[in-house]
Amino acid sequence: MTSTAALDLRELLSFALDMADEADRIALGYYRGELGTTEKADGTLVTLADKAVEARLREMLGQRYPDHAILGEEQGYTEGAAGAGRWILDPIDGTHGFARGLPIWGTLIAYEAGGVVQLGVASGPALGTRWWAARGLGAYRGDTGASGHAGQRIHVSEISHISESHVLNGSMKYALQRWPNAQAVNDLAWRERGYGDFWAHCLVAEGAAEAMFENGPNPWDLAALIVILEEAGGRLTDDQGRAVIDAGHAVSSNGRVHNELLGLLRA
Repeated sequence: MTSTAALDLRELLSFALDMADEADRIALGYYRGELGTTEKADGTLVTLADKAVEARLREMLGQRYPDHAILGEEQGYTEGAAGAGRWILDPIDGTHGFARGLPIWGTLIAYEAGGVVQLGVASGPALGTRWWAARGLGAYRGDTGASGHAGQRIHVSEISHISESHVLNGSMKYALQRWPNAQAVNDLAWRERGYGDFWAHCLVAEGAAEAMFENGPNPWDLAALIVILEEAGGRLTDDQGRAVIDAGHAVSSNGRVHNELLGLLRA
């Protein structure tokens, strides 16, 4: 057992990347195979892979950091010791695409301490790519399955106007329910696409797009991503500009177009 006081952020990140390796291995074993897909009470899908990945990550955390709290999409909240950190897990982000054989899905792993997400890993093995970051250590992109945890430092783009921006959205159907002016953002943008889920936010972090907005994400959908965006020089907020993961919606950008984007969405 490692005491919370003795924890080092690099050590935590290394362990999170080890967990991502294990999650990739398990999830790829189910991908495009027998998924045992069922519908949850909220109408979303869950597969055997979702359950197996979260169970294994919880097992690993229980062995390494038994005093830590855990919030996971499938098994809910497990309380930790007083003052201990909290891990936030999304075993398969993009389950609906995963169930249909699309490659845009991944495992999201985040560690939070003092109410602030300290590190995040977003691993997309079907895309062959992983993104990660830790506070003060920068944001990175690397190949899944590569030996070690080597990666390339990533940064957001320097574009400063929506009219020059590549703008992404999770689902215009749901976005319009919150932001009736969302289509005006797409109309103004240089280019718009609906890639959705974790990947779109990671594309903003690596400078391939300037903005992403979505209505409906949960904290486990965003926890890993907020630190990746911020360490890459960008922002992930609610539509009031607050850097939170529990608003039920999210707007990410390279930072330079953020205020313009929020103003357009709220118009």
